Amino acid sequence: MVVNARGPFAPVRASALVGVVLAGGEGRRMGEGPKKPLRLLGGKPMVAHVVERLRPQVIDVVVVANDADAAFARLGVPVIADPPDIRRAARREGRRLGPLAGILAGMEWAQRHHPYAGWILTAPADVPFLPLDLTVRLCGHMHVPEPDVLVVRHGRHREPSRRVGQFAERHAHAELRWPGDPAPFMNVNTPEELKAAEARLARARPRSRR
Repeated sequence: MVVNARGPFAPVRASALVGVVLAGGEGRRMGEGPKKPLRLLGGKPMVAHVVERLRPQVIDVVVVANDADAAFARLGVPVIADPPDIRRAARREGRRLGPLAGILAGMEWAQRHHPYAGWILTAPADVPFLPLDLTVRLCGHMHVPEPDVLVVRHGRHREPSRRVGQFAERHAHAELRWPGDPAPFMNVNTPEELKAAEARLARARPRSRR
């Protein structure tokens, strides 16, 4: 999902996007073991695949994770937590933080470190096959009048979660209908899906010559 970080009158710059990887989910369906973003896929954490596919498409990448695991630090990009006031409010109210807290953290970080970037591009940490031409296609929809939120739809599925979708609908929003195969947006939520992702990754690797 892309969010306009500077308001409706900001100039559009195709390269001025900041990538925000949301890695704060609990991943309960994955079962016992490391947090879902840190599950190994092809010998490295799943979140690393998302960072690597997003990094060439944006001016900078930041990962939002409320976990001090050293594996996040080894990603080679800034790692930040959800806003402290939001975390305190969640603790007081006994509720879990959702992706909107991570989006806010990403927006605030982008405004501090890249004040001239017009947009943030958010991606969950469990989409290891993110399209490498995603920003090129999204930029075609960043036109005047600009939407505040731009989301991706593939088939009948809209990419953001239900809560993020409700947020989008409260603002001027537009959709990019993804052409062709929706496989690049494969979510890995269970051990079975992780095995399927491992098999897909193995098929994609070039075979060594004998």
